[in-house]
Amino acid sequence: GLERACRPAEVRAQRAMATRLTLLLLAGRAAAQTWPSCQEQSTVIRNAGRALFTNMQGFGATVGCFQDDCQNTDKFVASSIESCTKVCLSLPECEWWVWGQEEGEQKCWFRLGDDGREAGDGWISGAKSCHPPAQEAIVMGNFDCWIDGFNYDTCCDPKFGPSGNTQCWDGVFNYDRCCFPKDEL
Repeated sequence: GLERACRPAEVRAQRAMATRLTLLLLAGRAAAQTWPSCQEQSTVIRNAGRALFTNMQGFGATVGCFQDDCQNTDKFVASSIESCTKVCLSLPECEWWVWGQEEGEQKCWFRLGDDGREAGDGWISGAKSCHPPAQEAIVMGNFDCWIDGFNYDTCCDPKFGPSGNTQCWDGVFNYDRCCFPKDEL
């Protein structure tokens, strides 16, 4: 009889301990999501069939792209890790960004998932949610050009050729001014 009487108290104690551990884990996970502690140091996420190939030129990518094509790439040369976070935040499909070196240059890579995760010295990876506070998604091209219904897709999409949609351009607006952002990555 005495063993049965102790059991509910033990069970309650175990449940309370499990609840406290769960809350600690959740709190730790939330804390880990703040910049820069959310960065996964010495972690690279390789292609593994999950590379995000898309048009990065409108975000300012001009060099270091896959096969030198910044209109269909999963990577580009960037000046800072924040370029990776900013572009990932701006791409709806992006789930992970990677910051590392290739051919002597610092680059960003973008991934649809983290299937190719590996340890790697000098690499830093992060989830889409890992970015500096107050950082926002960026608009493709030059935001100042997108008035009166014009936007990057209607004027700069690669399907219009190397000069974009000629119906968008006049004496003030042109491909070079509008299809590249004012700020470099």
